[in-house]
Amino acid sequence: MKRILKITALVAVLGLVAAACGGNDDSGDDGATSEAPSGDLSGGTLNMAQLADVVSAFDPQKEYYSVTWEYYRCCLLRTLMSYEGVPTDQGGAEIHPDLAAAEPEISSDGLTWTFTIKPGINYAPPFDDVTITANDFITAMKRTANPKANVGGYSFYYSVIEGFDEYGDGEADEISGMTAVDDTTLQVTLTAPTGDFGYRMAMPTAAPIPPLDGAELGAAEGHDKNYGRFLVASGPYMFEGSEAMDFSVPAKDQAEVSGYIPGREIVLVRNPSWSAETDELRPAYPDRIEVSIGGDNDDLYNQVAAGEIDFVVDGAVPPDKIKEYQSDPELQDRMNVYPSDAVRYVSFNLAMPPFDDVHVRKAINWAFDKEGFRQLRGGATTGEIAGHVMVNSLQNNLLADYDPYATPNAAGDLAKAQEEMAQSKYDSDGDGVCDAPECEKVLAITDREDPYPKQSALLIQFLEPLGITLDVKQLERGVMYTKCNDMNSQTPLCAGPAWGKDYADGFTFGDPLFGSSGLWESCCNYQAMGATPEQLEGWGYDITEVPSADEKLSECTASTGDERFQCWADLDTMLMEEIVPWVPYLFDNSVDIISPNVTNYSFDQFAGLADFGQMAVSGGAA
Repeated sequence: MKRILKITALVAVLGLVAAACGGNDDSGDDGATSEAPSGDLSGGTLNMAQLADVVSAFDPQKEYYSVTWEYYRCCLLRTLMSYEGVPTDQGGAEIHPDLAAAEPEISSDGLTWTFTIKPGINYAPPFDDVTITANDFITAMKRTANPKANVGGYSFYYSVIEGFDEYGDGEADEISGMTAVDDTTLQVTLTAPTGDFGYRMAMPTAAPIPPLDGAELGAAEGHDKNYGRFLVASGPYMFEGSEAMDFSVPAKDQAEVSGYIPGREIVLVRNPSWSAETDELRPAYPDRIEVSIGGDNDDLYNQVAAGEIDFVVDGAVPPDKIKEYQSDPELQDRMNVYPSDAVRYVSFNLAMPPFDDVHVRKAINWAFDKEGFRQLRGGATTGEIAGHVMVNSLQNNLLADYDPYATPNAAGDLAKAQEEMAQSKYDSDGDGVCDAPECEKVLAITDREDPYPKQSALLIQFLEPLGITLDVKQLERGVMYTKCNDMNSQTPLCAGPAWGKDYADGFTFGDPLFGSSGLWESCCNYQAMGATPEQLEGWGYDITEVPSADEKLSECTASTGDERFQCWADLDTMLMEEIVPWVPYLFDNSVDIISPNVTNYSFDQFAGLADFGQMAVSGGAA
């Protein structure tokens, strides 16, 4: 078999990142090179490892996690619109018809979207005799609206559908804005023009759910908390043992699928109902995908290097491995680096002292050693220093050169930090050092996997001269995100988060991260921004008022064209200069190494991860 890989040397990567972010390419290289796959790459078993389980046990209405979204897009679920699983420069941010037969028809007022559905496509076993129809998408939206089923998800994206919120609030029996005109025609009526609605129908929660006699939520009926373990696939793969699930018995008596054991393993096998003739977006090379859950990050990457496993799904390539693969020509073609359309940041809870004071938040931005954080992750290969919140592609590069807290070598500026701290109510004598008890042993939670503990040590080091000491708790990644997201936990500082776009529009950074709709149950406003006095009291805070960006978010959501780009840029500057909810420090690159067994690799720009279905492995067809 011919070995075909995307070859991405370090200098090429740096040039690609600079171009993508609006900078200058000083590498002297024309960029990464690649070849299209040739021959039949299908067959074999892809062996992967995953440090932590998915967040919500594969429940598509709850999962708001890029790792799970890749499993869905590549493998388990199809949606009306979807993506090809390739980088941006190859069209990876563009949506295409998937279960839809063509692009949707949109009325002149932008309020009515009509999707025509491909006929004759069936679900995976045990629903392999059931054809996907228009009503199945309505079922998915009903479950998305259901507050018992959507906890932790992103239902706010669909409030624009007429009657969606009323159904979710129990005020209506149907979603009035969704009509199955016939089996292959779905009509959706919106309350306001929403140019990105096609992107929203490409997200996993919009994947069809098969019907079940007498069950309003179809196969998901009775599984408000655990549908992921009973998931019926529509993509090229399904969980092993799916054919043995029995939906004819009451939900409480149904046995979970055997191919997913939480905290232990994931096994995907081919869905016999899937046909490549109806799916132009997924090559689905491996016959089988086996994923072990758990392990030590560094040890797993040693196993990849040795060819014992093929890929680490959610790991961080150790800095020494990055340097090794950069310096060895024999290994360079096994390291793949792409801008992931994501940002890494430290988040302040604006309802918790001392972070209720904007001067404290600004002081930390000035003191922050962003280059030190990047070096701990592996250096320049891991991303570009972030000077603001949103990745530049979502603002048409309007803020590519903007950084209101720029410091020499991005290493922090203690003098400017102390000037800002001196203006804080927590610095009583104005010497630039916090002298209030609120600055002592401030709880900070972070990811327990490297390099986050090392980053926490650096954070402690450069905050100490400001009079801020930290009590750092290292948590498993999913637990960390849950803790940050729960306003009841009153967590002052979240030091390990990252955020990637949901799709190629600034709304996916704005509303979930900084809008009041992203508070608590919805995700992922860790700052309490936009919370009402009643909410703050209910969560047990003494502070009664926090900043809000809701008005600006509404303005941006309604804008179009160049005005929309400008509005997102204006929101970004407001966040950085007036509200200051974060320290953004890195526009993240996806850095992957693959085993010698992997004969084809593609980066999926939608999820910001490798496309598992395009990782061909030796042992497949020759």
